[in-house]
Amino acid sequence: MDKSKEIRFVLQITVKNMETFRGAVERAVEISNAEPGTLIYDWYINEDESTARLYEAYESIEAVTAHAGGAVFTEIGPIFMESCSFDHMDAFGDVGRLADGPGFWPSKFWGRPYAGLNR
Repeated sequence: MDKSKEIRFVLQITVKNMETFRGAVERAVEISNAEPGTLIYDWYINEDESTARLYEAYESIEAVTAHAGGAVFTEIGPIFMESCSFDHMDAFGDVGRLADGPGFWPSKFWGRPYAGLNR
């Protein structure tokens, strides 16, 4: 695998409804872990369960776009939009045309991704 093509994201999330959110996370993990090209799909929650982080990594931009067109976005996405808000996202790596606008980003455009220095 060519590590120079890997793409990573860190999302900061505010949880509105923990029970619904946890169910959506469980299903999203199940789906994402079965997707080709998903390297990491890890969720973290703070102690008082008010905020969460998603750390995800993909082997290529093609894997990212496949994920964005798959069931996590089409089936689970609406549940996430009801149970949490995506407050910020950092992207690491070359996300190509996705960096140019809000079409892929969850509800708003976060800005240009960070480029790797050690590649």
